[in-house]
Parts: sequence; C-alpha cells; structure tokens
Amino acid sequence: MLFLTYWELNEETSRVQRMQAGQKLLQTGLFPPAGINIIRWDATVDGWGILVAEAEDFTAINRALDAWRIAVPGMFTVTRTAPAQPVQEVMASTAEFMQKMAAVTG
Repeated sequence: MLFLTYWELNEETSRVQRMQAGQKLLQTGLFPPAGINIIRWDATVDGWGILVAEAEDFTAINRALDAWRIAVPGMFTVTRTAPAQPVQEVMASTAEFMQKMAAVTG
C-alpha cells in the first residue's frame, strides 16, 4: 500500500541532534524499517517535506515515523500520513463508482 506523509520540523530541535540521529537510524537499518520501501523522501529549505513510501500496513509506516520521534523527541511540529494512490488510478476508480451509483440512483 502506498502512503504519503507530510511533515514539518520543529525549529527548536537541534539540527545537530537531528543529523546525528538520522545517521544512526540509517546506519543501523532502523530507518527505513523492515516492510517499508521509500519511493521519495524530500525536504524543503523551509523545514518541511514529504515521504512517499510503500508499506505493508499501518504498523510498518507507523514504525518509520516512530523511529524519528523516539530518536529526536519533539522533532516534528506536524505530521500527516494517509494512504495514497496515483491520480490516474483514482480517476478511473471514481468514474467506475460513479457509473455504478448512476445505475442505482437513476
């Protein structure tokens, strides 16, 4: 399943602490955790970014975010994670559903 996470960094957390934690998480294999395939992981100059990942389930994607939350408490001011799907697939699925609904509702 595809998941999209939007995140914002807390500027009051130490950049050095975030960098050191990131290096440890990556070197030890704690990030990304088993069951996660990172497709994109982008950051902006304003301290926010996105993570697009394939994960088997809620537990796997939750573990990915928790690794950072545990390594650097208070690191994020905002995270938003949800299942996602390419727009072309959403449009096709919606069109199919609309046809079914039209048949039922007249």
